[in-house]
Amino acid sequence: MRFHSIHLRNYRGIADSRVEFGDGVTVVEGPNEAGKSSIHEAITHLREDKSSSRKASVKQTQPVGVDAGPDVELHLSTGDYELRYRKRWIRQSFTELNIIGPRPEQLSSDDAHDRFLAILADTIDVDLLVALDVAQGESLAQAPLAQIKALHSALDESGVDVADHDDFLDQVEAEYLKYFTKNGNATGDYKAANAQVSAAEVAFDELKERSRGMDELVDSHARSATRLEEVRTDLTRAFAERDETEQSAKDVAELKAVLDQAVEHSQSSQRDEQIAAEALERRKKLIADVDSGQATVTETRRTVADLESAQSDKDAEFERAQQGLKEKQAVLDSARTRVKAAAKAVSRARARTELSDLSRRLETIRDHDEKKSRAQATIGSIPITSADVDTVSSLETELRIAENAKTAAAAQIDARQLGAQGVSVDGTELGEGSAGEFAVVRDIRITIDGITDITVRPGVSPVELDKAVTSAKRAFEAELERLDVDSVAQARERADARADAEAVRAEAESTLAVLLGQDRREDLEAAFARAQQIVGTEDDEQPDSARLGDLEAAATKAEQTADDAQAEVEAARVELERTRTSRDDARVETVRAQTSLQEAETQHERLTNSLAHAREADSDADLAEAVDVAGARVSKVKSQVDEARVVYQAADPDTLDLKLQNARNLVGSKETQREEVRQEVDRLSALIDDRASEGIYEKLADAEETMESARRKQARLERQAQAIALLRTTVFKYKEEAQRQYVAPFKEQIERLGRLVFGAGLSVEVSEDLEIVSRTLNQRTVPFESLSGGTREQLALIGRLAVATLVDSDSGAPVVLDDAFGFADAERLNALNVILGTVGQNAQVILLTCQPDRFARLGGAKTVSLV
Repeated sequence: MRFHSIHLRNYRGIADSRVEFGDGVTVVEGPNEAGKSSIHEAITHLREDKSSSRKASVKQTQPVGVDAGPDVELHLSTGDYELRYRKRWIRQSFTELNIIGPRPEQLSSDDAHDRFLAILADTIDVDLLVALDVAQGESLAQAPLAQIKALHSALDESGVDVADHDDFLDQVEAEYLKYFTKNGNATGDYKAANAQVSAAEVAFDELKERSRGMDELVDSHARSATRLEEVRTDLTRAFAERDETEQSAKDVAELKAVLDQAVEHSQSSQRDEQIAAEALERRKKLIADVDSGQATVTETRRTVADLESAQSDKDAEFERAQQGLKEKQAVLDSARTRVKAAAKAVSRARARTELSDLSRRLETIRDHDEKKSRAQATIGSIPITSADVDTVSSLETELRIAENAKTAAAAQIDARQLGAQGVSVDGTELGEGSAGEFAVVRDIRITIDGITDITVRPGVSPVELDKAVTSAKRAFEAELERLDVDSVAQARERADARADAEAVRAEAESTLAVLLGQDRREDLEAAFARAQQIVGTEDDEQPDSARLGDLEAAATKAEQTADDAQAEVEAARVELERTRTSRDDARVETVRAQTSLQEAETQHERLTNSLAHAREADSDADLAEAVDVAGARVSKVKSQVDEARVVYQAADPDTLDLKLQNARNLVGSKETQREEVRQEVDRLSALIDDRASEGIYEKLADAEETMESARRKQARLERQAQAIALLRTTVFKYKEEAQRQYVAPFKEQIERLGRLVFGAGLSVEVSEDLEIVSRTLNQRTVPFESLSGGTREQLALIGRLAVATLVDSDSGAPVVLDDAFGFADAERLNALNVILGTVGQNAQVILLTCQPDRFARLGGAKTVSLV
């Protein structure tokens, strides 16, 4: 198998990223959170989880703040297949499999998922694929190699055919278990032979006591034999009676089948008759509907003509009333003109008095309204509230807690300057005699003037602490971005400005409420505008009170005249509305009648066409004839049903069932009786045969011969049992030796690669399960679990790399290492680079790292940067 490329979209923090892999070693480098581990995780999800999965590990891959589903596409080759496999989870989920060769195929949904797994099962050992895939934090554990079939095939080529020995051992074990249990006790024929010897010895002793009862046995046998013949005769008669009754039952069953068939034909005929009758009824109803529609059209036309004549009279009456209203309206308009002139003069006099008060009141209202508007604009431009400040402050506190936790978990540098030589740690001068502590959460530079320059790099911090810091930082930065601020202080400053503006707005609103009272601002503005307009068109001189009284009296007189004219207009308008209502009612009735006529004509035309089309398919006579034919067939089939029922009931099936049951029970009871008597005869015959010889010494001789035969059989089985036990011990010893030879190629490959790291004195002990049990270096042996973390990681990964070199490249799988060799020092990293370069010549190796310096000396590697 070879991975060619992987394309991630909306996967965790990755918006869109594509990585091309080489055939040898590919180093994918980038800082933390750049997406390296996401590549490893995406390959696993792509293989194991359907697009419909809602597992927590799948949900966690959805990017924060993006309404899109994580999307992964992998281009790979396996066996003879080249394919592209793509999935999207959570949002608009789908699965696509595009098989490029050897024969193009395109599949989707679960079919694509199942087909991909089938291709993997056919072309690669999936256990090998899993074993060569090392996730972050799993590098210390050894892979379960014993179950990898591809590795077994590679080791089988060493010439030691352990499988054949296992088959032979299984045969030996099966033969051994014929004679002994797991605990070594006798079993099977061997145990039975031992028991048979004991039984034969007991029987031999018992024969000495047997000498009587022979005559009674012979008499009993004769009586039982006579009774057996009588029972056999009764059983023969019972068989004949049962067979006769069963034949009668078969005949009745055939009559029942005929009856059932006739009933089914009757039901089918009734359905046909019902269908024909319903069709004829629908035809009759359609004809009646056509006739009814024609009558409705004729009646509606007559009604329309009458209504149209009445409408003409109503129109003439309405025109006369309309002319009378126009004449009275002209008189009213003249009176209103005079009223308007008088009212205008009075309004001008009153408006000047109101204008001054309204001007002062509105000016004060406008000042406070402007103050309120400025405050509202400030509030609208600052969306940050005190609750938002509390939220972002809380997130900042959580970030500091996470960073402090990470700092607390990091390595600490405790530095103290002892002499006069200057010491600088991370840019901080210590000073003579002073000390300081520094957490190694990033690269820290230690400088001793004129002596050395040391860079301390942090190790791999605990994954959960890194995740906590990343999560807290992402949440804090997201909240700052949402509030559009750079810091908590800036957010608090904007929130305070908003609070001040809200106080100003509240004060302005309170003052405006007092100034307006029950009035509305627009009403006061309108009153001011009206007064200003009136005052602006009059003379500058202010009229005296006498002049205002004359104007008000003239206005009152003009209003009285206008009211009289208005009364006459209202009377004329009432008359007009009466005639209008009468005319409109007539028009409505006419339109309704015309609409009803149109609908009746349309309905009649539709029914007529439906009747014509129906008659083209089946005429009225054909439908009537179909009803008659169906009725005749129903009558005929009903007669057949009645005849079949009479014949069936005449056979008295219930009584026949009882007879059949009794006949069968009789046969059963006679067979039981025959068996009991026969067993008694056999028992007596056996006893008689056993005691047929009158000489007790002959019986004893027979018993003695039986006992000796049992002893000879026991001796033979004893020799066989001891032989198979010896063979089993020998084969087990050989198997242990063969197993040691079987794991030798794997052991030798681990030692060949491991000597590049640990030196020429390295040797390892490998168990039958292909696990490293211990390491021996310079004649000092240490169990694997007691080794340091770095050594265990290096040996565990070397074991996986050894598998990659032993397995045939055509059936091999990519080696994927996520952030591996974090415990190795610089010297061992150089050696590990040589090992990786060697493995990369025969297998594909993908290294995911945030520290590219680890693999800086790896020859022939392709480097892909994620930044």
